Amino acid sequence: MSEYDNTNRGAAFPPFDDQKLILSGKINYHGTDRNVVLVSGSTKDGKKKIEMYQKVGILFENDRKDKPAQPDYTGMIDNSDLRMSAWRGDNEGKPYLSYQVSVKQDAPQAESNVPQSQQQVSGQPVEDSVPF
Repeated sequence: MSEYDNTNRGAAFPPFDDQKLILSGKINYHGTDRNVVLVSGSTKDGKKKIEMYQKVGILFENDRKDKPAQPDYTGMIDNSDLRMSAWRGDNEGKPYLSYQVSVKQDAPQAESNVPQSQQQVSGQPVEDSVPF
Protein backbone atom coordinates (compact mmCIF):
# COMPACT_ATOMS: atom_id res chain seq x y z
CA MET A 1 0.00 0.00 0.00
CA SER A 2 1.48 3.37 -0.98
CA GLU A 3 1.34 6.35 1.36
CA TYR A 4 0.23 9.77 0.10
CA ASP A 5 3.18 12.13 -0.35
CA ASN A 6 2.23 15.67 0.69
CA THR A 7 5.77 17.06 0.21
CA ASN A 8 5.76 20.63 -1.16
CA ARG A 9 1.97 20.86 -1.03
CA GLY A 10 -0.47 22.40 1.41
CA ALA A 11 -3.83 24.01 1.96
CA ALA A 12 -5.25 26.94 3.91
CA PHE A 13 -8.75 27.19 5.33
CA PRO A 14 -10.78 29.93 7.02
CA PRO A 15 -9.75 30.56 10.64
CA PHE A 16 -11.58 29.00 13.55
CA ASP A 17 -14.38 31.15 14.97
CA ASP A 18 -12.22 32.28 17.92
CA GLN A 19 -9.13 33.14 15.83
CA LYS A 20 -8.46 36.79 15.08
CA LEU A 21 -5.52 38.56 13.45
CA ILE A 22 -4.50 41.10 16.08
CA LEU A 23 -1.09 42.49 15.09
CA SER A 24 1.54 42.36 12.37
CA GLY A 25 5.17 43.41 12.48
CA LYS A 26 8.75 42.19 12.52
CA ILE A 27 10.99 40.20 14.81
CA ASN A 28 14.76 39.99 14.60
CA TYR A 29 15.74 36.38 15.14
CA HIS A 30 19.45 35.49 15.11
CA GLY A 31 20.27 38.72 13.27
CA THR A 32 17.61 38.31 10.57
CA ASP A 33 14.47 40.44 10.35
CA ARG A 34 11.36 38.35 9.80
CA ASN A 35 7.79 39.47 9.08
CA VAL A 36 5.25 38.05 11.52
CA VAL A 37 1.56 38.20 12.37
CA LEU A 38 -0.02 37.53 15.76
CA VAL A 39 -3.30 35.62 15.97
CA SER A 40 -5.37 35.41 19.13
CA GLY A 41 -7.36 32.31 19.94
CA SER A 42 -7.86 29.76 22.67
CA THR A 43 -6.77 26.24 23.51
CA LYS A 44 -9.22 23.32 23.60
CA ASP A 45 -9.63 23.85 27.34
CA GLY A 46 -10.44 27.56 26.87
CA LYS A 47 -7.10 29.13 27.84
CA LYS A 48 -6.39 32.32 25.83
CA LYS A 49 -3.32 32.25 23.59
CA ILE A 50 -1.50 34.32 20.98
CA GLU A 51 0.26 32.48 18.17
CA MET A 52 3.05 34.07 16.11
CA TYR A 53 3.30 33.14 12.44
CA GLN A 54 6.26 33.91 10.21
CA LYS A 55 6.02 34.91 6.56
CA VAL A 56 7.43 32.27 4.22
CA GLY A 57 6.48 33.73 0.87
CA ILE A 58 4.06 35.84 -1.13
CA LEU A 59 1.27 35.12 -3.62
CA PHE A 60 -0.14 37.43 -6.30
CA GLU A 61 -3.31 37.02 -8.32
CA ASN A 62 -2.51 35.28 -11.62
CA ASP A 63 -3.46 37.91 -14.20
CA ARG A 64 -2.32 35.61 -17.03
CA LYS A 65 -4.73 32.78 -16.25
CA ASP A 66 -6.49 31.65 -19.41
CA LYS A 67 -7.34 28.02 -18.56
CA PRO A 68 -9.27 26.70 -15.53
CA ALA A 69 -6.44 24.34 -14.49
CA GLN A 70 -3.90 27.18 -14.22
CA PRO A 71 -3.28 28.55 -10.72
CA ASP A 72 -5.35 31.44 -9.39
CA TYR A 73 -2.30 32.82 -7.56
CA THR A 74 1.45 32.53 -8.08
CA GLY A 75 4.41 33.77 -6.09
CA MET A 76 7.65 32.82 -4.47
CA ILE A 77 9.12 31.37 -1.31
CA ASP A 78 11.29 34.02 0.35
CA ASN A 79 15.03 33.94 -0.42
CA SER A 80 14.94 30.81 -2.57
CA ASP A 81 14.66 29.41 -6.08
CA LEU A 82 11.21 28.08 -5.25
CA ARG A 83 7.84 29.32 -6.44
CA MET A 84 4.31 28.74 -5.16
CA SER A 85 1.12 28.20 -7.10
CA ALA A 86 -2.32 28.28 -5.47
CA TRP A 87 -5.81 27.27 -6.54
CA ARG A 88 -9.08 28.43 -4.99
CA GLY A 89 -11.48 25.74 -3.91
CA ASP A 90 -14.66 25.18 -1.98
CA ASN A 91 -15.45 22.27 0.32
CA GLU A 92 -19.08 22.14 1.42
CA GLY A 93 -19.39 25.93 1.26
CA LYS A 94 -16.06 26.61 2.97
CA PRO A 95 -13.45 28.35 0.79
CA TYR A 96 -9.83 27.23 0.82
CA LEU A 97 -6.58 27.58 -1.10
CA SER A 98 -4.53 24.57 -2.09
CA TYR A 99 -0.95 25.30 -2.98
CA GLN A 100 2.13 23.65 -4.36
CA VAL A 101 5.81 24.51 -4.21
CA SER A 102 8.02 23.95 -7.26
CA VAL A 103 11.37 25.07 -8.67
CA LYS A 104 11.37 28.31 -10.67
CA GLN A 105 11.65 27.45 -14.36
CA ASP A 106 14.82 29.48 -14.75
CA ALA A 107 16.44 28.10 -11.55
CA PRO A 108 19.23 25.50 -11.76
CA GLN A 109 17.56 22.12 -11.14
CA ALA A 110 20.60 20.50 -9.53
CA GLU A 111 20.72 23.02 -6.68
CA SER A 112 17.09 22.53 -5.66
CA ASN A 113 15.91 20.68 -2.58
CA VAL A 114 12.63 19.84 -4.31
CA PRO A 115 12.41 16.23 -5.57
CA GLN A 116 12.14 15.79 -9.35
CA SER A 117 8.63 14.39 -8.90
CA GLN A 118 7.53 17.71 -7.35
CA GLN A 119 9.14 20.07 -9.85
CA GLN A 120 6.16 20.34 -12.18
CA VAL A 121 3.06 22.21 -11.12
CA SER A 122 -0.30 20.64 -11.75
CA GLY A 123 -3.76 21.69 -10.65
CA GLN A 124 -7.39 20.77 -10.79
CA PRO A 125 -10.08 23.08 -12.13
CA VAL A 126 -11.77 24.71 -9.16
CA GLU A 127 -14.88 26.76 -8.47
CA ASP A 128 -14.18 30.41 -9.25
CA SER A 129 -16.66 32.00 -6.81
CA VAL A 130 -14.48 32.08 -3.68
CA PRO A 131 -14.02 35.76 -2.74
CA PHE A 132 -10.26 35.88 -2.17
